[in-house]
Amino acid sequence: MTERTAVVLFNLGGPDSLAAVRPFLYNLFSDPDIFKFPLGFITQKVFAALISWRRAPEASEGYAALGGKSPLLENTQAQAIALQLALSDAGEFDVFVCMRYWHPLTREVVADLRAKGYRHVILLPLYPQYSITTTGSSYNEFQREARRQRYEPAVTLVQEWYEQPDYLDAIAKTLREEAKRFPDPDPARIEVLFSAHGLPQKIVDAGDPYERHIRATFDAVSARLGWPHVSLCYQSRVGPLQWLKPYTDDVIREKAAAGCQQMLVYPIAFVSDHIETLFELGMTYRDLARKRGVAHYRVAPALNTDPLLIEALKKLVLASAANR
Repeated sequence: MTERTAVVLFNLGGPDSLAAVRPFLYNLFSDPDIFKFPLGFITQKVFAALISWRRAPEASEGYAALGGKSPLLENTQAQAIALQLALSDAGEFDVFVCMRYWHPLTREVVADLRAKGYRHVILLPLYPQYSITTTGSSYNEFQREARRQRYEPAVTLVQEWYEQPDYLDAIAKTLREEAKRFPDPDPARIEVLFSAHGLPQKIVDAGDPYERHIRATFDAVSARLGWPHVSLCYQSRVGPLQWLKPYTDDVIREKAAAGCQQMLVYPIAFVSDHIETLFELGMTYRDLARKRGVAHYRVAPALNTDPLLIEALKKLVLASAANR
């Protein structure tokens, strides 16, 4: 057994080819922490097969626009490498990437950790705000796989980190830099939309803290900026249920109708660029904004390997190691 500590970065995952879109969606809709059914051990797989079949063509269009695959794995691997370098002078840590719905899947990562004999594991979700649908699901799957493979390390979970100062400073820095790219860089002339991934309202009503964490992040970054025109909204809703409001596309229409000419969008729930930042915000909503008369529309990049984000992750790892 090694005395080195494994640091596991949790992320969603994404298809690595167009052929992988449908099985990726099948894995997503098979998640019992998100989609719960009576007699789920029977109905879950039927539901997942049906919905993934129906949604695959539309989803494939988005991935095709990004070159035929999700860039999320490469972006997360780059973050892992940067974090590994940052930790090199701080202790004996090895950083791993673990994706929830596509490779490297949890079962693969657990098998690797077990084979290499790690006795201490820090689980670090790349989701600053906690939700059962993200961090909770990834943690539950890790625990299920560890039990199945009879792997019993000492596990520490970083449950949420939306208040981490370096992380918040990194967002504010990114927005200040992006504002300079507009024809008129005066913040008083820019509408800033903080767009978070949505969540069905019923999940929030059942006690999930995600909306509260998102609101706290929005408030903290807004205070750092001190800009007059900032809004919080939610994207990526699917299906007939009511999701967290206001919806990003509705806010774009509202701001455009009010005469907005410069719009800056920040993906506040994401720290790694992927289809929802690059395609949904960067292409689909860009087209909507332009059709509605917004002359200058920009999407700020996710933090990815921003040095301040890597510093935040390093501090989270060291604090977890010190407290175990």
